[in-house]
Amino acid sequence: MANLTFSVPTIGLISPPTWGSRDAIKGQINNIWNKYGNFFKFASNQSGINVKILVAFCSVESGGNPTAGGSGSATQGLMQFNKNYVKEQLKNEFTSGRLSDAEKSKLASYGFTFDKLGNTRDFTQADLVKPELNILIGSMIISQLADQSWARDNGVLRIDKIIVVYNAGMYGKWGKIAINTPTINPKDLHDKLTGNNTTQSYLRKMLGKDGALDITNSDFSGTIA
Repeated sequence: MANLTFSVPTIGLISPPTWGSRDAIKGQINNIWNKYGNFFKFASNQSGINVKILVAFCSVESGGNPTAGGSGSATQGLMQFNKNYVKEQLKNEFTSGRLSDAEKSKLASYGFTFDKLGNTRDFTQADLVKPELNILIGSMIISQLADQSWARDNGVLRIDKIIVVYNAGMYGKWGKIAINTPTINPKDLHDKLTGNNTTQSYLRKMLGKDGALDITNSDFSGTIA
């Protein structure tokens, strides 16, 4: 599993002012860490994804609200992934040998056990709003993306590509741009997404000045680890 490193803020990207001031986002992240820090530490240790990255995704996706997205939404919860794909994603984790014993034990505590083919129970709406489980699944999905060949340029992991695909999906127009269009840096990728204000804004919230990763990396350097 990939161990992601990152450098922020990205030159040329600034977090949208409409998202909130630096102090406001810092307060939000502090609240997320105080409530769910242990869950993020466990997920980071198992997935190999830097804990600051996981917290940043949570901040941008849900603001730390475990029921964000609204009742009945397929993407409800802290990390806002789509529940309709989780059963297959868990099967892939199992059959590829990516699941650690600790992850299997944690999943079993929520009723997810696997047969020899990796089949498990359906992932429900009620599962989406369980913070520990939601964070764990989100971290697995980010780790799966990080281990794809398109996520590397000359051996260097591109967190910006992972961010775009997590937000826009792998198979639509915008995800395909991130995967298939050569870009030299996050600002270049951002500009290639012209026409999709949502994903451009998402990328700025994650990687821009005063964005979630800028804040987790700078303001919480001795706290979130």
